[in-house]
Amino acid sequence: MNISELDPNDSKWKNYVSEKRYTKMKSYLQKKDRALSLGGELLLNRGLQELYPDIKCPVTCSEDEHGKPYLSDHPDIYFNISHSEEYAVCAISDVPVGVDIEYCSAIDLDVAGSYFFSREYGYILEKPESDRIDAFYDLWTLKESYMKATGLGFRLALDAFCIHMGDKITVVQDRQIQPYSFFHTQHGNYKLAVCYQDRKAESAGLSSCSELW
Repeated sequence: MNISELDPNDSKWKNYVSEKRYTKMKSYLQKKDRALSLGGELLLNRGLQELYPDIKCPVTCSEDEHGKPYLSDHPDIYFNISHSEEYAVCAISDVPVGVDIEYCSAIDLDVAGSYFFSREYGYILEKPESDRIDAFYDLWTLKESYMKATGLGFRLALDAFCIHMGDKITVVQDRQIQPYSFFHTQHGNYKLAVCYQDRKAESAGLSSCSELW
């Protein structure tokens, strides 16, 4: 959702989001932050209404021990929300899922050298200089979506796992290919990644991948 035309000060939104979200949204000082906060839960409720019409919306979210929101009344439905600049996004799934969106602004690529896995930093440097910012945000969104899908967020160190960019994007942690799959795209100057637990891969077992480590 592009939130640039969303007016968070309109009281009608009380009917479309939980009281908890509405109160939290109103606590933000900047109008854009209020709109982003509002937009994420509007998307959640809209998506739930389309996918699960029997669920009464708006829903109220709880948080697990790591602070990740979940639906206590519907434990088999997973969702995740992200926002950046003028866009809010929400992913809904029947498996654990994480989503990240980032606006591709100029950045010091030494950040990747300091916090990314060494192979990932090498992937960025292998690109022509004009493509390195894009490569950084490709990896950043993929990494953050995985961290969120695991439920750990930034409690999982950025250099504790490696995103392998190939015909199929894979994630390697503890020398094993993890049972997660990705959707990755670009919209204008924004990069978007969704990571979800792959039940087929999980049932097949983890594959050793020491050459990627």
